[in-house]
Amino acid sequence: MTSDRRSLPSSKLLMLGALLIFAIGLGGYFGFRPKVKPDQPAPSELAGPPAQTELSGVPTQEPVPVRELVQAPQAESQPVQAQPIETQPSPMTPQQAAPLPSPVPDSQAESQAAEAPSKATPAQQTSAQTAAYCMNDGKSSEADIAIKNCDAIITETTKNLANAYYFRGNAKVGKNDLDGAIGDYSQALRLDGSDPDYLNSRAQAYEAKNDLERALADYNQSIKANPNLALSYNNRGTAYQRKGDFARAAADYGEVTRIQPGNADAWNARCWVRAVSGQTQQALADCDQALKINADAPDVLDTRGFVYLKLNQLDSAMKDYDAALKLDPKLAGSLYGRGLAKTRKGDRTGGTADMTAAKAIRRDIAEEFVRYGLKP
Repeated sequence: MTSDRRSLPSSKLLMLGALLIFAIGLGGYFGFRPKVKPDQPAPSELAGPPAQTELSGVPTQEPVPVRELVQAPQAESQPVQAQPIETQPSPMTPQQAAPLPSPVPDSQAESQAAEAPSKATPAQQTSAQTAAYCMNDGKSSEADIAIKNCDAIITETTKNLANAYYFRGNAKVGKNDLDGAIGDYSQALRLDGSDPDYLNSRAQAYEAKNDLERALADYNQSIKANPNLALSYNNRGTAYQRKGDFARAAADYGEVTRIQPGNADAWNARCWVRAVSGQTQQALADCDQALKINADAPDVLDTRGFVYLKLNQLDSAMKDYDAALKLDPKLAGSLYGRGLAKTRKGDRTGGTADMTAAKAIRRDIAEEFVRYGLKP
């Protein structure tokens, strides 16, 4: 199985940068700027750690709790979003967020403050104008105009606050503080309950705690908020797969292939869950499609080898396992599957050697194959 990364939603970084610009704009408008002590550390850009996932069910690798998908750009709700699924076309390149200012000495800050009016950017001027209309100090504008401008400030500030909770939650995931991350994602959702990023991230944290029911509830809400977001279907499919609900997992992976027909990992994932649920011919068609997209994907070759093994087509199984192991010699599933195929063909010595090597990589690999009806 291949792991995927979801690129950081650059729109959220940009919105947080906009909040900074807005604050500076207000400072210029009201005639003050905050002083920054010379020894104060330079603030860094907010960024959440990329989460990881594995899509596909090949019985060779451990599940990765919090995942992100890499995929080509797609239509998504704004301000969002992580890109979909594993080992796909190229990920969307995040736009660069505006860097936060470095600290400057008090004297320089005062000098800059004095010069600020002449250096105000259009964004700062606009923010100051919005604040002026909202405050309506001189009572020069009508109430409706003041309300409209105040609404704009509240909306922007609220969304930026939600994004800050979201990014802090990502940072806590990076420290394995799942409860803290869930708390922050919940705060973000209190402010914006329909953001798919927030919903998916909280669901992934729940899933990492093996709370699959809450994870599924959040994935359902994410799909309701954006029915064309492949990430949500992939994540929900993975959760169903972990529950052993292979029919629903296959349906969700099918939605991913509908949204992203060139997504080899989605075809591979559906191939796997169909194979373990006895739909071997449909599984074979899915694996063939995945290999048309990426002929040198060891995970897909491993999965198709498993399908051939289930069909007792031993030569085809060994051919795929050989190809997979040439690309990735540490694939425990391919080693064990090839060992089974060799044993069934009468090569007990070669079969035992492969199965022993597989167990050295993954101790429970034999038990996993037994669960799927394959044993020496």
